[in-house]
Amino acid sequence: MRAMEPMTLIPFGPFEADLHAQELRKRGVRLRLPRQSFQILKMLLERPGELVTREEMRAALWPSDTFVDFEHGLNAAINRLREALGDDANNPRYIETLPRRGYRFIAALAPREPVADRVTVGALEEKSLTPTAKAKQGRWWVVAFGIAVVCALIAIGFYWIKSSTRRPQVLGYRQLTSDRQSKGGSCGGFLSQVVTDGPRVFFSGADPLMQISSGGGEAVKVATPLSCFSICDISPDKTELLVNEGGPDGPLWVLSLANGLARRLGNLSGHAATWSPRGEKIVYAEGSATGNDVYIVPASGGQPRKLGHVEGGYIWTTRWSPDETVIRMTVQLRGISSSASYSLWQVSPKGTNLHKVAVFGDEAHSITDGNWTSDGRYFLFTVALAGAIGSDIWALREKPSFLGKEIGRPIQLTFGPTAFRNLVPSPDGKHIFAIGGQLRGELVRCDMSSRRLEPYLSGVSADQLGFSRDGKWVAYVTYPEGVLWRSRVDGTDRLQLTTPPFRAGLPCWSPDGSRIAFSGLLPGGTWKTYVVTADGGDPRVVSESQNDEVDPTWAPDGNSLVFGRHQQSAQPLVSTVNLRTGQPSIISGSEGLFSPRLSPDGRFIAAFDVSNGGEVLLFDRETQKWSVSINSKTLGFGFLQWSNDGKSLYLPALGDSHLPALYRLRIADHRLEQVAGLNISEGTTGFWTGWAGVAPDGSLLVMRDLGIQEIYALDVDLP
Repeated sequence: MRAMEPMTLIPFGPFEADLHAQELRKRGVRLRLPRQSFQILKMLLERPGELVTREEMRAALWPSDTFVDFEHGLNAAINRLREALGDDANNPRYIETLPRRGYRFIAALAPREPVADRVTVGALEEKSLTPTAKAKQGRWWVVAFGIAVVCALIAIGFYWIKSSTRRPQVLGYRQLTSDRQSKGGSCGGFLSQVVTDGPRVFFSGADPLMQISSGGGEAVKVATPLSCFSICDISPDKTELLVNEGGPDGPLWVLSLANGLARRLGNLSGHAATWSPRGEKIVYAEGSATGNDVYIVPASGGQPRKLGHVEGGYIWTTRWSPDETVIRMTVQLRGISSSASYSLWQVSPKGTNLHKVAVFGDEAHSITDGNWTSDGRYFLFTVALAGAIGSDIWALREKPSFLGKEIGRPIQLTFGPTAFRNLVPSPDGKHIFAIGGQLRGELVRCDMSSRRLEPYLSGVSADQLGFSRDGKWVAYVTYPEGVLWRSRVDGTDRLQLTTPPFRAGLPCWSPDGSRIAFSGLLPGGTWKTYVVTADGGDPRVVSESQNDEVDPTWAPDGNSLVFGRHQQSAQPLVSTVNLRTGQPSIISGSEGLFSPRLSPDGRFIAAFDVSNGGEVLLFDRETQKWSVSINSKTLGFGFLQWSNDGKSLYLPALGDSHLPALYRLRIADHRLEQVAGLNISEGTTGFWTGWAGVAPDGSLLVMRDLGIQEIYALDVDLP
């Protein structure tokens, strides 16, 4: 007899962890759980009731030579584990969080029975058989053989059924590029797609058009006669690219991959263009005053035909189904978004049945981009949940399997921490090419005298800074996690004010420095305006409206707030709310205005006019009238900020992400002057995020993008 085998099954509640197979089952049904999440569960189960520190988890899961955002990676793995267990961090049943220390398994483990010894009895049975028994055994050999054949056929049939209904999965990852450069952008600020002809992958990187072998190697520039464009699609015969020149709704061109020549596609202008699978037609989107229009046109030229209008939305991508019966689009809702701002829409090529696709039913998910496999069996797309850092890849089965069990069920293929976007399947369906990265930034200050950059707040990865009136305190939001912190301006006395998955933005100090108003988003909800004390505590929502309410600033008396209200399928507004009564009211004439900022003396409200190219308007609360101060369309102003004396308005210019600048608008005479600027020759070669602000001394604050963006090939099994 053998010694007793070590225990590998650990039951608790309705669950059972198989440490040997690395599987978690609930009432016998295997749950999908990422490897790192299961390893954390294993460590906790092996030491029930004891503290397992974050450093222990880091040493076990991420060796010192592994480059990864540990904090985000661990938080994501813990969140996945809690989702699988149906656990709540605030009211835990299984995993208790010990802040800044680690985690502890607190549930009771069910009694475990040892695995019994296995005894080989074949030889004993053979010896105990009598001659009569042996004779009977011989007579039944034909029956036994028949049973074996039937069992074999059943097993083969079961295996065939299982194979035909197995879940799609990622088999491995390969990093194709290693230049650490931003990818997928364009000089026009519009999204540039990743496309492939099979042997090569084409993308926008250091130059508008780059290519790399699908097996990896060195990325090289592809020479073109156009200097500024975004990649939209590759032709069905893989010989040409469809590109959009200069930015949203710029001219559409066709680039030859064989000779580098370009030809204008008639006189068409638009974005998100794509060829039909047979190459006979092209679909594209074009902006309008109230949303985006979708058009179809013969590829050989002709008059475009309108397929439909997406009210209040911006179309980022369009893609035909391989059988040419459906056109799918990813759409972003206008203005500050709720937790599901990006969604999937579709329309027929005849212009009928335009509607939003409920991929996840009533659940709130943001579908950011998508693409069909060449055989039409799957639609692949990326999803970012509310407050999530990046996007995971999902698959939607489009054609029935043998039993038809998974039709319409989205299946998750990747599980962070790497965020993927701009995905495209290979023609043979064995790979997915995509941009993958980890987001990280560095907060820097532009010294006004030397015009050089220097780290601010020790270069923390944060943005959306708000300073107290006395300039001694600062509140900021970590990037990309969206966690609200406050500290002194020298970085001391740091205090975390919110915790994930709650996402914060745009903090603003009360006049007396005792409270902070900010925008906040909970999973499945809409953006709300909250107030929290500077010493911490539970944030309090100030209005129970169903609309998005963001960008709060304080009235001088500290009893009311001015904020922006964004309504579904309607123009944004500027509102105020009395903090004592909770009663909101709308500022007269503010339709179409957003990002309001109340001056320190309470007299003026500055806001952007989204309906007129981004003009900066001023509302005089004494005269109750709006007036145009400056047109910001060409400079790309963002994140308005008043000077402490209320005589000037600072306007960071982000029209060119490589050349951030700071302007000052004098209220008395509406004179605009540049007070700070950066350029490539001064060493600013990095890419910048979309935020910029002003320090108490009037210097420009920006956040440099230090994230890693590379082209990946994911080897996949798509049965």
